[in-house]
Amino acid sequence: MSARTGAAPGTIRLLRFLGYLVYITAFFLPAVRQVAAPGAGAPDTYKGWFCAWVTIINTLNHEMWQSKDFLAILSGWINPLLFLYVASLFSRKLRLFRRIVAVVIVLFIVGTWVYFYLVPLIPVIGHVLWIVGILLVLAGEVLKMRENPIP
Repeated sequence: MSARTGAAPGTIRLLRFLGYLVYITAFFLPAVRQVAAPGAGAPDTYKGWFCAWVTIINTLNHEMWQSKDFLAILSGWINPLLFLYVASLFSRKLRLFRRIVAVVIVLFIVGTWVYFYLVPLIPVIGHVLWIVGILLVLAGEVLKMRENPIP
């Protein structure tokens, strides 16, 4: 264990590796389902990959930005931002940038939950694992903040 952070670099690598596995797995599982309406058929359930695809392709849809659906679009940008975060792990010079991206990801996650409340949608196992995977990947940043504060 590092005396400065309380977390060994190996622990951070393990957390991130597990995060990547959980994150990727989540795309193949049901992520959200509609709320059941009385007298209606079974509510639709959508897999993670479908949610990611729909939110990204609607980025260019002007109407989406003028409604509560803009929160869904922001949730779709969590995946590219996480990719950007992971790519920035290869340079210490990008530490501030990486931390800003991590904060934006967390804010977009909160926006996703607000969207679920407004629509309403119910998160299921795929969404839960997606969030857990993201948080495991980002956890190393929080653990490293104690060791490397930004001046």
